[in-house]
Amino acid sequence: MERSRAGGDVAGAPGNNGMKRLSLAFALSATLTLSNYSLARPFNDPRAERNDALDQAAGSDPRDPACQASTLVSTGGAAPRNPHTLAVRWIGYSNFELAYNGQVVLLDAYYDRGSAYPSLGFKAADVKKADAILVGHGHFDHMSDAASVGAQTKALVVGGPPTTEKLATQPIPAQQVKAVTGKGGETFKLGAMTIEPILGRHGEPPANIVGPIDAALKGVTKPLTPEETAEQATIRQRGTSDRRVIAEGTIAYLITLDNGFRIMYRDSGGRVTDFEKAAMERVGRVDLALVAVGASYLNTLTAEQALEHLRTYKPDVYMPAHHDAANNGLWRAIEPVFQALKTENPNLVTMSREYREPVCFNTEFNIQRGR
Repeated sequence: MERSRAGGDVAGAPGNNGMKRLSLAFALSATLTLSNYSLARPFNDPRAERNDALDQAAGSDPRDPACQASTLVSTGGAAPRNPHTLAVRWIGYSNFELAYNGQVVLLDAYYDRGSAYPSLGFKAADVKKADAILVGHGHFDHMSDAASVGAQTKALVVGGPPTTEKLATQPIPAQQVKAVTGKGGETFKLGAMTIEPILGRHGEPPANIVGPIDAALKGVTKPLTPEETAEQATIRQRGTSDRRVIAEGTIAYLITLDNGFRIMYRDSGGRVTDFEKAAMERVGRVDLALVAVGASYLNTLTAEQALEHLRTYKPDVYMPAHHDAANNGLWRAIEPVFQALKTENPNLVTMSREYREPVCFNTEFNIQRGR
């Protein structure tokens, strides 16, 4: 800044006080701009980086608490404000919560996992709202809390024959349980959702690989206490070990929202079945795939299985499931899976969040509507 010989400011140039005022004004303007920018996005749709129209559609709507908070809608958290907003939360293993248009759908129900596992931040007894529980298969780590949560919420509980047979031995009213085979003709409506059960296949990791790795893990893992052993035995009793789970009891669910947004949910990383192929040949693609990572440990094998799922479902967004483990166990690496999927399809959006952290979608933008 120029100064006069007398020490005064040159006409038209701001002095020290003027500079301070300008700095304050600039800071205030930047703050307001950032504030307005935050208000311009009710949430960050993970597809927005590839679709400018998603940002434009957000307009000046205020932030949506349902897309910011980590409290499940099913345990008392806020539901999405806009009826077209879908909030998805991963809650460990293959558990997800879908909140859409006033409805809550739970995918699998394995919440009270025991003290040997990381806390999910809530208990099964905390779940007070659910319209349906879609159980992928009946192993304990997928259905152990389905009966109790179903009974306390009065939700419809859906599953394959081994799952519903196990539920028949548990304290849940029979009229709340719906058995499906996934072989066709079982599509049903649930409010703003259309749900199509599809027969899948449970994962069958090679014994010559997982056997030695499991043995090595046991060798370096702190043994369970007698109390923890009893706790785990109780939890395991709430699931089934019926061998039919592999070929007859694993159900994938194709969920179509009222505006055409499609979700494929698969809670086991097994081979794709002819029933899945036929369904996808009919509908073409899905907007969101919620798919379990294969249990084969080796990155080459888990990526190979994920690629089969990708090529079948052709999703816009892929969110993994069943990749966490006990506190002293081995989590399944998802980065190699993501890399393989993105090498196959560079436009794929991969998304992995922490327990209960929401991912929200503007479902008016979807494959079926060409948006």
